[in-house]
Amino acid sequence: MEHQQYAARGLDRALANAGALRTVFEAFLLAVILFAGIAYFASHQSHQERVALLTDKLASDEAVLAEYRVKLNGATPAEAATHIERLTDQIAALQTDVSERQNKLVARDNQPHDPHRLYEDNNPIALVERPQVDLDRRVIVFPMVTSDIILGINQSYEFQDWKLACGGTRLYNSIKGATAGAYSYAPLTCKIVGHR
Repeated sequence: MEHQQYAARGLDRALANAGALRTVFEAFLLAVILFAGIAYFASHQSHQERVALLTDKLASDEAVLAEYRVKLNGATPAEAATHIERLTDQIAALQTDVSERQNKLVARDNQPHDPHRLYEDNNPIALVERPQVDLDRRVIVFPMVTSDIILGINQSYEFQDWKLACGGTRLYNSIKGATAGAYSYAPLTCKIVGHR
């Protein structure tokens, strides 16, 4: 009898455990189904986004193709190639011209300055006499300057290999009998501010 009760209790426990296992299995199966559904939904959304991007790119490419067709104006591929070749030659000629002009400008900028002239932007503007250079104080005093223009105060000028800021005097005299625009400074003091 005790064996029967023990067997009955074991059977009850086994049935209870089987019910619990069934509940766990059902929960697991539900989780798998939910996960598969979420994965499918995410994959479907991603696929739709990719299809939308490809559709937009296709529309954009078709618009570019239509634009090229309009630009070609019905030209054959050979005519288009000839036109492109002609444009390429024109670009090469323009690049050569630009390079030559740049080389001329560099050569002009690197020409030595007349040691008896003041320059502004590499253009001679004044004739100087007996400059007195004091490198310790970084100053040049020009006892006499004859200029084609009125020199600006603290304006940047070039003399030989230096950049100067001149402004030691505001006094100038118009030179009588000279061509229009001739001015005389005595003296003109300039500070050396760097190399040209």
